[in-house]
Amino acid sequence: MPLTGTLRDLSLPNLVQVQCSEQNHAQVHFTRGAHQGTLVFAAGELTYASADDQAGESAVYELLTWEDGDFRVDDEVRAVERNVTMPWSALLIEGLRRADEVRAERDSTLEANLRSLKGTQGVRAAVVVRSDGAVRADARGETVMEEPAAILKAVANVERISALLGLGAPRQITLLNPTEKIWLQKLDDGYLACWLDGRASVDAVKATFQSIFK
Repeated sequence: MPLTGTLRDLSLPNLVQVQCSEQNHAQVHFTRGAHQGTLVFAAGELTYASADDQAGESAVYELLTWEDGDFRVDDEVRAVERNVTMPWSALLIEGLRRADEVRAERDSTLEANLRSLKGTQGVRAAVVVRSDGAVRADARGETVMEEPAAILKAVANVERISALLGLGAPRQITLLNPTEKIWLQKLDDGYLACWLDGRASVDAVKATFQSIFK
């Protein structure tokens, strides 16, 4: 029976290490939305990799940037032509270094986009918080000082209430008070929190932000 899981439960580096250290013959298929990837292992070596239109070592580097997604491990391995020659340990070291650079560049671009939206459509501030509480992009400024932990706590409270009511986990949350609205959007690995003026249109702001996270 195939082993299935998510990259949040078992990261790709750990998955590769397990397959290689246990000398497995296996094929691992990855999905993330519309994206697809495959790794093939033989006798403790990573021999084949693909990710969308990429192949070989470059495909491994791409997969290492995936922070979420599903995987399935099959013991039945289809015949493929080897396209990975670098030792798996060296490949992971180089891939993780590149992945850190890609994430840093993406987060810098994201923060610049968030800052450019402040003062438009009633947006007062915005921040993207990872699931572990780390700040990915910060455009709060001095007027909004809520800590990331407070954002995650608010989300957890709403999710707990939704579960009790049998409503399922919410993807979006809007909190209201007399002077402002706080809109929370679930992302792949965390949340976007956006503070809006009381009369701002949440729907209009949603459309603008969702274009950033395509």
